[in-house]
Amino acid sequence: MNRTMRLLGLALSVTLALTACGSGSGDAAGGGETTTKPAGTWASADPALAEELKAAGFTGEIKGATDLTIGMPWAVEENGKPTGLDIDLAEALGDVLGTRIDLQNTSFDSLIPGLAAGRYDVTISAMLDNKKRQEQVDFVDFIIDSSGFVVPADSDIDDLTLETSCGRTIGVVRGSAEEMYLSEQSTKCEQEGKPAVKLQVFQQLQQGMLAVTSGRIEALCGDSLQNSYLQAQPDSKIKPVGEPINEAPVGMALPKGSKLVPVLQKALQKLVDDGAYVKILEKYGVAEGALTKITVNDARS
Repeated sequence: MNRTMRLLGLALSVTLALTACGSGSGDAAGGGETTTKPAGTWASADPALAEELKAAGFTGEIKGATDLTIGMPWAVEENGKPTGLDIDLAEALGDVLGTRIDLQNTSFDSLIPGLAAGRYDVTISAMLDNKKRQEQVDFVDFIIDSSGFVVPADSDIDDLTLETSCGRTIGVVRGSAEEMYLSEQSTKCEQEGKPAVKLQVFQQLQQGMLAVTSGRIEALCGDSLQNSYLQAQPDSKIKPVGEPINEAPVGMALPKGSKLVPVLQKALQKLVDDGAYVKILEKYGVAEGALTKITVNDARS
């Protein structure tokens, strides 16, 4: 999704430091106490939730991952530091739980494999919660989003849908829901005797944005909240076209059956109830996607 600069070979965290001893994998030796920290930027620690975290087997920093190339408003690296909604959300959850969620930078298409391999306890990135992904992971949903098309600001394309994308040159980010949508649509186009979608798959959003603004592709399909954010920037060279595609929740992904799922759901709900959650969304201009009740695995399709 989309969900704009990759740090090659570097591990980044919310605290800009990773510790080797305090993983959140649930198998920490010695039954150590949950890492505590002073009241944070967004919220104060909730002792009851900290105890639930400990009971779930997480006695140190929680290992997380995000994609810093996914771009604002989600996550990006600026001046050597990670910033964006995903970063602030991880910090706020850490505040409530009295610990830290350390976010390593990894490519979007490596997030789920990283969970499966046990490298991370959770990913906080602009990942659409859908039933196909639920075969591999569980989601704690944190915002409502959809997919949509953008074209160059001076393009004569004023409407575009999946059904009318046959024969067009359209970009997507590798591993995104939009790649799946357009790949499936391309097959449908051919089955109907129409030309296939000329799909261009990019590893990073910036590459796709450069391709669409330079006219090398006709459109880019990405997440609607991000499209709106980028279109609103003073130097924007794009415009959204067409109606939203498949409105659905975006979620934090965790390994199937992780005991961390209900703890994060309660922690995020506390941020919603206390008002910190909507402040974070307002900071990045995406409050239109706010949830009032935090759900788990609430995929629409």
